[in-house]
Formats: sequence, structure tokens, C-alpha cells
Amino acid sequence: MHEHHRRALEALAEEIKQDPDVLALVTAGSVAQGRARESSDVDVFLILKDEAYERRKNSNDLSYLNREICDYEGGYIDGKMVNVRFLELAAERGSEPTRNAFVGSKVVYSQLEGLQSLIDRIPVYPEENRERNLRDFYAQIYLYGYYFSNEAAQKGNVYLLHHSATQLVLFGGRIILAHNRLLFPCHKDLMKAEKQAPYKPEGFAEQAEVLLKEPTVDKCMSFAAMLLGFRDPGIPFEQAVSLFVDNNEWNWLEHEPPLTDR
Repeated sequence: MHEHHRRALEALAEEIKQDPDVLALVTAGSVAQGRARESSDVDVFLILKDEAYERRKNSNDLSYLNREICDYEGGYIDGKMVNVRFLELAAERGSEPTRNAFVGSKVVYSQLEGLQSLIDRIPVYPEENRERNLRDFYAQIYLYGYYFSNEAAQKGNVYLLHHSATQLVLFGGRIILAHNRLLFPCHKDLMKAEKQAPYKPEGFAEQAEVLLKEPTVDKCMSFAAMLLGFRDPGIPFEQAVSLFVDNNEWNWLEHEPPLTDR
């Protein structure tokens, strides 16, 4: 950790000790993971009391930004506010991006016993989801690679063609990460994470870039074939259709639909 980042964290810890709503300060992001540049901002989690968390949640006020505390040019603190229950749920059933957000996280200041132990349980690959995820991801590859891309080409649907290409790259990346038992960090860092995977189709990143820059139905089908040849998908096309419908069209039956479908 760069010294100026350490100073910023120490200064923030002293400041929040005066706030009765804050129980702990935890590092996050590039600083926590040991890959921060000198100019990087400092990502943190502030652990709040339950009452304060609920109050801020109800007013959509769970982000934290402090531009005054850093003593280096352009530096600032970028934080998210959570409570202990959030951390417990993240350790129990958090999404992969949420789990990844706690990679390398350390407690800087805390009034809570055993907080570091709880934090350490979060950035763990959820093995219990792996086989189901791989099956569901391959269903997406089947449909976008061989059905939707073809529909887009036949009907001149530029939006659908580009959507098919991005979904193929997304779920292709997810397959590679799951195969290697690596957490999916977020869309922004997907390709960076893919580069860390030891087992993957040769030329995946290069083919992904070619597909995204100028998608065609032939490129979509070729990309899908590459992924289907990487490992046994475990399902035929007919089952892929049902899985796709369950995950993309009927997901509202089990829980609130995603924002894209609300």
C-alpha cells in the first residue's frame, strides 16, 4: 500500500470515530488488493449501525465521498455504507461481484468483535453454484450464438445483433471464470479477469474483440462453437431453450425481475 493511501485511511479512521453511526472501516478495491496506482482513489466500506443503515437506505443515501481527507493530488475516498447483516448475507449468498468487492479487504477500525473473520468469508468462490451456472451460461451461448444472432441478421436488427455479441462475450467470459473457479468481478473488469484464467480457449480475448468491433452472424456462430468446444456444455440445444426461458423470461416467478425487465 502506498504511504499516502495509508495516511488517508488513518485520517478517515480518526474522523469516523467521532460518528456514532459508524461501527467500522474496511478497505476495498485496488488499495485492498495491492494493485493501486499512486493516483488511485481509496475505496472503503463503512459499517453502520442497523438504524443508521436503514435510515440511509430508505433515503437512497448509502454512498460516501470525501475529497478533503486525502493529501495527494486528485485523491479522494470512495465508499459504500453497509451493516453487519449485509456482510453476513454476502458471506452466505452474495453475488460474485459482491464477493469480489471484498477481495483483500482488511479492517482498519472496528468496534465489532470478529469482523475480519466475517469479512474473510465473503470473497470465496461459491462452489455450490458452479455446475448450475455453467449449464445456464451455456444455454445463453446456444441461444445467442445460433438463434438470436441469426434472427438479427435475417431481419436486419442491428440492436439484437450487437446485443447477441455482447452476451456471447459476457457468458463466454463467465464460463471461463467458472471453469477456473474465479469470481466474476464486474462488467468493467471481465476481460482483465479472463486474462488471469489459466484454462481457456486459445485466442478468446482476440476473438471477443473482433466480434464486438464488427459483429456478424458468422462471427457469433464461430465464437459459440469455440466455447462449446472448450468443455462439454452438459445440455443439448433443446434443454438450452427451456433454461434460457427460465432465466431470461420467467425469472419473475421466483423473485423480482431484473431492472431490465421491470
